[in-house]
Amino acid sequence: MSLPRYVPPLIGVAAAIVAFLLPHPITMNGIGIGDIGPPIVGMAQFLHGASPYTVAVRAGRVAAYPFTTMLVLSPFLVVPLRLVAATFCGLVSFALAEAIRRNGAPWQLLLFASPSYVSALHSVQWSPLMTAALLAPALLPFAVVKPQLGITLAAAGRWSWRSAIAAASFVLLSIAIFPRWPWIWLKQGNLNTYLGRPPFLIGPGILLLASAYAWRNWRGRCVLAMSVVPQRFFYDQLLLFVAPTSVRQMALLLATSWIAVAVSRAAGWWIPQSGDQHPLAWVAVVLGFHLPAAAIVIWNERRRL
Repeated sequence: MSLPRYVPPLIGVAAAIVAFLLPHPITMNGIGIGDIGPPIVGMAQFLHGASPYTVAVRAGRVAAYPFTTMLVLSPFLVVPLRLVAATFCGLVSFALAEAIRRNGAPWQLLLFASPSYVSALHSVQWSPLMTAALLAPALLPFAVVKPQLGITLAAAGRWSWRSAIAAASFVLLSIAIFPRWPWIWLKQGNLNTYLGRPPFLIGPGILLLASAYAWRNWRGRCVLAMSVVPQRFFYDQLLLFVAPTSVRQMALLLATSWIAVAVSRAAGWWIPQSGDQHPLAWVAVVLGFHLPAAAIVIWNERRRL
């Protein structure tokens, strides 16, 4: 049974409405815009002849995205600031729902009920689009907009020569427009302020390397890559929700992930909008998100063999 064509647009519109109503952790001119704000403002500064890596938020600076991200977001410069977060969230949510409609199963829409998706809406994140790229290879060139998750796409994405050439061409285009951006990004991009952590280095996270058992399958490679790339919680873990191959497995991952979030919140390890990455909350993320996903891909690989 395939999803009706009207489902992805409805999900996109619903996501846009929710994102419009939600508060977002990063603000520009008093308007919540989320994590896409700094690269959009950076692109505006570049177009006015200034450095795109001098954007300040709150009382300090944030780790800046590469110039490729700014290029992708440049069309949002013509969108009213109040609608930027809603428009972005609506588009990436539509892309994810459409990828499921074309290449997945209807029950995979349950990932929209995951804490990772809710967190992505709140922070205005790329993870829905990155997850869509795992299901729809035509979207894989977007791997160049977020390096951490792009590594996962490089490892687990079902690449073709066409998608690889498109990604490489986009990077070359960005260098043609702004030749020095890779050097300036590494030097002035405040990368030292990025608080992401590789899950396999956290508590029982070393067990995640057992997912290498399922490396022959793209889902296994996704879980393995997500165990070693630096990331933040809870939005980046949305890519793990491609691991289930049945509604029961999806229900299990949803349950364990929400328990991890609830425990972190109740224990005071995670305070919404604080940006803190408490060590014990990270342990909960490993236990509630990563380990169940690893168990799922290992179980499925054993059944396949």
